[in-house]
Amino acid sequence: MKLRPRTLWIAALTLLGAGVLIAAVTHQPAPASTPARAAAVELAQEDVVTVSRSDVTHTLAVTGTLQAEQQTTITAQIEGQIAAIEVRPGQRVQRGQIIARLDASDLDRQVTVAQAQLAKRRDLLDYNRRLSERNQNLLKQNFISKNAFDTTQSQLQAAAADAHVAEAQLGLARQAQAKTVVRAPFDGVIAERLAEPGQHLGVNGKLFTLIDLSSLELIANIPARRIGEIRLEQTVSFQVDGFPARYTGHIVRINPGVNDASKAVEVYVRIDNRDDALRSGLFAQGIIDIAKHASVLALPLSALHEENGQSYVLAIESGKLVRHAVRTGARDEHNGRIEIIDGLKQDAVVLASGVQLAPGAMVKLPARR
Repeated sequence: MKLRPRTLWIAALTLLGAGVLIAAVTHQPAPASTPARAAAVELAQEDVVTVSRSDVTHTLAVTGTLQAEQQTTITAQIEGQIAAIEVRPGQRVQRGQIIARLDASDLDRQVTVAQAQLAKRRDLLDYNRRLSERNQNLLKQNFISKNAFDTTQSQLQAAAADAHVAEAQLGLARQAQAKTVVRAPFDGVIAERLAEPGQHLGVNGKLFTLIDLSSLELIANIPARRIGEIRLEQTVSFQVDGFPARYTGHIVRINPGVNDASKAVEVYVRIDNRDDALRSGLFAQGIIDIAKHASVLALPLSALHEENGQSYVLAIESGKLVRHAVRTGARDEHNGRIEIIDGLKQDAVVLASGVQLAPGAMVKLPARR
């Protein structure tokens, strides 16, 4: 049978459409596979901490320098040449102990002359007293005139004044002589020797630095915003560079002013150092005990994070890290604990420091021991 042209065209188009459909079906992409769930990070026992109740002592960390409460520079009270130095740096001295001598030869002569002058004036005074007594009897018997007696009295008064001046001059000479002997003003240790024998010193010329180490002060700077927490007699524990032991002291003075540059207030901590273990000038790091908070929810300080003035922790809930904002209270710098006032409940498990994970991370808690 002979096919018409129109019939041939329809058959060709039908075959072409079927081929396109088959090709489309053949090259259709496979559906995308579901992404695999991220593996949970296995945590070690030391990677987590639990919120628990404990006593937390609110503290404030401070730094400062130790300084002797009593320290002075000993100077010459008169001008002169140093005849002898009796002590060396590091030597302990007692109050009143002779530590240096100035040449006293000129002053010794002045004392000798003043003593002779005083003796002469006293002899003259005694003579005028006897003369006055005799003339008084003669006046009663009218053997001398009133004018003659008055002359005797004037001579007695002049002799008494001369004797008084001589006594004062001897006293001044002896005072100057005594100043050639330099004595320790208090018990302490010679820290510096500032002059040598043979050296000529003027008045107030420096001889020694003397320090009493039995009582030291830690001078600490407290931020002005926290000075309201500080009270007299609060306990301060501290350590000193190079010394393994911890020491304690008590706040005895608080400066009434605020330093304009540092915005800090100086606080003075007295330290009993009668064993001479510490030295003036050493750097110290201390902790002031402010208040004790009993049986409060607390965490190690290391578990706390700060961001833009906000405190938060990473709690573990249903195998996932969740960021929790928290409100904190007492901060114990010495024992590394901080009170949690709000934001966490007791027995909540929190990520400790040292583990770098972000909120939302899946974690696996360690097996309980």
